[in-house]
Amino acid sequence: MWPLLALSGAVAQAAYSTGVKVLLRQVSPYLVAGASFLPASGVLFLLSYLLGFPVLSEGFLPAVAVTVAINVAATILSYRALTVSDLSLCLPMLAFTPVFLLLTSFLILGEVPSCFGLLGILLVAAGSYLLAAKGPGVLAPLRTLFRDAGVRMMLAVAFLYSISVNYDKVVVETSNPVFGSAVVLGLLGVVFLAGGAFSATRAPLLRGEVRRLHMLLLPAIGLILVVEAVSINLAYTLSIVPYVISIKRLSIFFAVLFGGYLLREGGIRARAAGSLVMVAGTALIALWG
Repeated sequence: MWPLLALSGAVAQAAYSTGVKVLLRQVSPYLVAGASFLPASGVLFLLSYLLGFPVLSEGFLPAVAVTVAINVAATILSYRALTVSDLSLCLPMLAFTPVFLLLTSFLILGEVPSCFGLLGILLVAAGSYLLAAKGPGVLAPLRTLFRDAGVRMMLAVAFLYSISVNYDKVVVETSNPVFGSAVVLGLLGVVFLAGGAFSATRAPLLRGEVRRLHMLLLPAIGLILVVEAVSINLAYTLSIVPYVISIKRLSIFFAVLFGGYLLREGGIRARAAGSLVMVAGTALIALWG
């Protein structure tokens, strides 16, 4: 069950990143974040009301504070990366999150994968490395890393996420999968809208011609966030964080497809090998992890 939940989160994250890439061409990052996080939070609070609010356990508020602070920094960096680089180049860096999690999840939660699970995590990371290739040779992704500022930013985002997702699980365990996400996304939305109001005095929130599509996309990607948050948080209750995030990182595969066929980014077929390696790693985690 949990692999399907994590896979749903992967598709949702890829769709969200694609929508963000489109919006950032003409909409401020602060407005994109705030206007997507707050509607998502509202839907989740409504679901919490219908399902019943949970009794909060000790550790909820500290975990919320840590994950919100880290996610503010990670969101700003990731939006900046998507502004300056191709979606299909940036997102593969996020597959290094499970590798970083081998350390951070052990230190924060005491979670350790099995041997097959470890092999699956490393295969997912290797597949992402191949997906990042933008030239011939095994070292092409590393050359891209040194040349492309957006790729470097997204690698930093991967490390930040490797810390925050552990606290996301603590938030879920001390509340529930719906209410915890509602609180975190709500606080993030408030922070980014406040930042947008402050920055509006120096830079416009909207740039150039803003079409009706952009105004429809903002709440739409908020609803996509609801799917991602609930799917991944439910998966956290059924498996360890490194496994869930490894399968969630199949979002890279879907993002490469979306980037190629929706945003007309090149080099999609050349990245098929990396996709197959990632699928093999995911199968190992799902079946024997």
